[in-house]
Amino acid sequence: MNKKIIAISVLIAVLFVSAIAGTIFYYNNKVSNLNSQISNLKSQLTQLKSLTSAQLVASLSITEILGNDSTSGGKPTPIPYNYLYISGGVRNIGEGNAYNAGLHVVAYTADGTLEIDITVPLSGGIYGTDSGTNAYVLKTWGGGGSNMELGIVYTENIASLDNPDTISILHEGTVANWTVTPVWTNSP
Repeated sequence: MNKKIIAISVLIAVLFVSAIAGTIFYYNNKVSNLNSQISNLKSQLTQLKSLTSAQLVASLSITEILGNDSTSGGKPTPIPYNYLYISGGVRNIGEGNAYNAGLHVVAYTADGTLEIDITVPLSGGIYGTDSGTNAYVLKTWGGGGSNMELGIVYTENIASLDNPDTISILHEGTVANWTVTPVWTNSP
């Protein structure tokens, strides 16, 4: 009788262990399949985003204009600060809208000192780069370009930076070289 009880106990233990092993195998397989589906969906999402991403291309004229009543083009410049003057346009040639669109402007003096590092909206305006130039902009233009809210450039549209929507960035020194790069996000 003891042999029968031992045999039945072993059989029950084997069945119990087999059931647990089968359950673990089943759920491991399910988890693996779900992870594969998640990976596939992420890949599809990435492909979809690439089809609807924006791409901004700039066609700009950029000039450093000396202030302090110097002359520019034969006319006196009444602004007491030097300023980087930007005109032209930025076009969205992508398949999606460009959100938070602007121009990132970085400019250096002749000795390599960073003079300007600012992102400005594509709506035009006059901007200062420090407390002195910001105070002058506020006093002279009532905030002129103080609105730093970046905008949207819709697919196949152009943000025009021609009169009166040009960009002027007032600064203290004289810049010798600069980089102006369109920036944006593909979602709001």
